[in-house]
This record gives sequence, C-alpha cells and structure tokens, in this order.
Amino acid sequence: MKLAGFLEKYDTVIFDMDGVITSEENYWNCAALTVWEYLKINRSEKINVQECMENLQKIRSTVFCNDELISELKGRGVNSNWDLGYVTVLIAWIISGREVDVDFNEVLKYVKSMPENIIDEYDNIAKLCSEKSGFDYNWLKRNSLMWTTMRGIFQEWFLGDELYKKQYGHPPVYSNGKTGLLFKEEPIVDKGKLVKIMELLSQNKRVCTGTGRPFIEMNQPLCDWGIKKYFAQNGLCNYDHVEAAEKKLNNNALTKPHPYMFLKALYGTDYDDEKIIKGEYDREKIKRTLVVGDAGADILASQAMGADFCAVLTGIQGEKARGYFEKLNADYILKSVEDFIAED
Repeated sequence: MKLAGFLEKYDTVIFDMDGVITSEENYWNCAALTVWEYLKINRSEKINVQECMENLQKIRSTVFCNDELISELKGRGVNSNWDLGYVTVLIAWIISGREVDVDFNEVLKYVKSMPENIIDEYDNIAKLCSEKSGFDYNWLKRNSLMWTTMRGIFQEWFLGDELYKKQYGHPPVYSNGKTGLLFKEEPIVDKGKLVKIMELLSQNKRVCTGTGRPFIEMNQPLCDWGIKKYFAQNGLCNYDHVEAAEKKLNNNALTKPHPYMFLKALYGTDYDDEKIIKGEYDREKIKRTLVVGDAGADILASQAMGADFCAVLTGIQGEKARGYFEKLNADYILKSVEDFIAED
C-alpha cells in the first residue's frame, strides 16, 4: 500500500474524528438517551437504565425521527452532540410546552423551517423557549444550567458509572447502572486500512487531531485500535484544550467553526493560546497543512485558518453532503479516508 499522490504536498494532516475516523453512532445513541431521560426528569419521572438500553434503537428512532432530525440539525451547523440534544429539547418545549409528551415529528418539521446556520440562533431559540415554556432564559441559554445538566447526563451514558466517577470525581448525578457506550466504539472505516493509513502518514508527516471530543473520549478508541502511536504527541487537540483556552482568555466562542482547534493542533498543544488568538504564528506552515473533516463546521474552521480542506462523505449526510462541500470549494471530496490509499 502507498499513499495517494495528492498527499505529497502536505507536511501536516489534521483529522476531525467523528464521521471521519470514528463512528458517531454511539454519540447519537447517547444524545437520544439524554433527551429521553432529561425530558422525563423535568416531569419528575425516573427511567430504568436497563429498559432504556434494551429499547435503545426504538428510543433513538423516536427522538430523532429515524435520524432525519440529526441530519437536519447537523446540516444547519450543529456540530456538537451535546448541542444536538440541547437544541432538540429547546425546540420540543417551544412546540409542546413542558408538561406534555413531545411529538418529535413536529420538532423535525420546525427544524426544517429554520435558517441554514442555526449556531448563531442559539440565544434566540432559548429566548423563544423561555416565552413558550415559562422557564427562565438565563437557565435555558447555552452553557447555563440546563445545558450543563444535559451534558452531564450525556457523559453518564457515554462514559458509564465507573469512568464517569474517575473523570469527574463523583458518582453519576442521575441514574446509576450505566455501563458506558464508549467501550462499544468501532472505526467508521475498515480498521486494518485505518491503521495502515495512519502508519504511512506518520512516516513523513505530522498527524494530528482537532476534535470536539474531550481527551478521555478521544484517547480510548485511539488506544483500543492501536493508532495513537502514529499521532504527534502535542498534536492531539481536543475539547479539553478549548475549555481551558476559553476560561483563560474569557472567550466562550473557540469551538469550531472557529479555527482555534486546528491551529492548536498545527502549532502544538503546548503553544500559547493568546498567541494563537492574536495570530502570532508562522503562517507558512498552514500552506502545507491539510484538514480532514465531514461537517460544515470543519470546512469553515479550515478555511478561516487558510488551510486546504479534504471532505469525506462518511458523516450523517453521506453522499448528500457533496453539493454542500462543492459549493464551499473544498479542495478534495472523498468517499472516505480509505481513499488516502492509492489505487493499484
């Protein structure tokens, strides 16, 4: 096996993870379970963890309308799976109030009428939800108590009780007995080919990540699949770096489509955050950098930093995303990262 010719011009390759090398299936499962549990909590109802796991596909199919709602929200810029659940609940309350069972088909219908980019609409959605539901806006807005509570429930489902306690220093706040979907992860492409691609890239390139996953969730699959050794030690940029930088710089807008994550991966996780934000770095390196992603937030962040972008059609929208990436002038559009291998 050898690498495709177009990769020769690059010294650094930065991968988004979900939808690129890791499957998002278990994240979407977690988002569905989070919405399901959170809505019940707000009606003072309890869930049975075992029953939820036994009925997982039915719950996901109901909450996300056979995944059409995921596709619609992701297509409108909702990159974080924490936000996927959060926005779904806000819209559910806009439509149904907070006391009745949700018709998720109505949520889907509402989302289809929304702007192409709803990331900038989060505040407006929270305000409208406050008007319709009676909940306080300051409780509903992103990064406030509602959002952090939902994130906590999501993390409980994804990490499981044991790893959650290890990560956060306390037992799960809500239902115990969660075993953790993190341990059921599979790569989105053939594992053997993925290992070979990373090995070949690492021979003469710096291989990095720019992922919205926290370190613990990024690290587990890379270790499980035996590919972590091919990544630059200071090139594994993840959500923990974003969180630390936002706190340090008092700037809560450093997630993609902001270019921070890809710049931090390129110049090193030990590179000063303030210099990154001020643009104090060697811009020549960017010309020989390729970013690989599957979503709108990825290409927008890549273009904001001035790097070439390779779209892969392994995200939620699959082949349907091709037109979007063509419209945004992606440098390359591949079916998957398997196309990094040259054809015989």
